[in-house]
Amino acid sequence: MSGQQEQERTGSGQLKQECREVLERAFEYLDGEMAELDCERLKAHLVECAGCVQQLAEDEQLKRAIRDGCPCETAPTQLRARILVQITEVGATVR
Repeated sequence: MSGQQEQERTGSGQLKQECREVLERAFEYLDGEMAELDCERLKAHLVECAGCVQQLAEDEQLKRAIRDGCPCETAPTQLRARILVQITEVGATVR
């Protein structure tokens, strides 16, 4: 976790709820799979939160490194759909 994210913690040491939600959905946003309204909310949060901006940049770098390391490999459509369903189900359970 970055130093800036440490600043985004509440007094009890927990990440702020809004930051937690942004970071849980970072890859959905980066993959362009987020609903427009949710995307706008996330962008509004990023305007205010340097810690989340930093983490999102790191996540984007990771995605780029993985993509560049395996340029000829793409996940089958069915696999991507199953993963997205599972992520959604897990996210709904956690909240």
